[in-house]
Amino acid sequence: MIEIKNLSKSFHDNVVLDGINLTINKGDVVGIIGPSGTGKSTLLRCINQLEVPEQGEVVLDGKTIQLNKKNRKEILELRKTTGMVFQRFNLFEKKTAIENVMEGLLVVQKKSKTEAKKIAEEELERVGMAAWANHYPKHLSGGQQQRVAIARALAMKPKLLLLDEPTSALDPELVGEVLETIRKVAAEGFTMLLVSHEMNFVRHVSNRVIFLDKGKIVEDGSPKEVFDNPKNQRTREFFAKMNLMNQPEYVI
Repeated sequence: MIEIKNLSKSFHDNVVLDGINLTINKGDVVGIIGPSGTGKSTLLRCINQLEVPEQGEVVLDGKTIQLNKKNRKEILELRKTTGMVFQRFNLFEKKTAIENVMEGLLVVQKKSKTEAKKIAEEELERVGMAAWANHYPKHLSGGQQQRVAIARALAMKPKLLLLDEPTSALDPELVGEVLETIRKVAAEGFTMLLVSHEMNFVRHVSNRVIFLDKGKIVEDGSPKEVFDNPKNQRTREFFAKMNLMNQPEYVI
């Protein structure tokens, strides 16, 4: 079980996260949805210490880590047990796919090169990228690069996988291959926090959905509860606008 307690983050006078409390059970796939600018990505970045909040803590395996303190040792320990998949892949351009996956194993987990290579090969196979192991990012499509990024995160054997809009930078025709990879990973029992605008995907891959608005969790339930019978008025307004946008502008 992972707990996020009283997490708050502001940028100047703009409160982005306002006292977030969240308990995540092992194997949960939690979809995080809501309007743009409401703190979804910031939540993930604070958990992984890429942003430092004003207050908040994470409890992982019974150990409490204060997120608002730049303790290098604690940050390293936290990153050893979490994996992050970014919007724009963040691969090292001068390293091959397999070298990108090996990097964290060598630098963070201090594994031998032989062990790191074996793990990297297994994870590239898992995401369907074994045949491109020796290719550089510039020779891969956006979807392929994102699958390498997912393999890199999985190689660390994370207790919590954080996915921040993993398909937002992709051409529409490449989205499917990445979503299918994430679906397979979720089915294997990884604990995940998934920020995405792909509503249909969130609905089907998640076992739990939270709706963020103005830095607060205003809805939290099963996909069926949140999508079919939202309790909060703001959630209902959001889905009404989404449905309106999905309707054709005209009919011939």
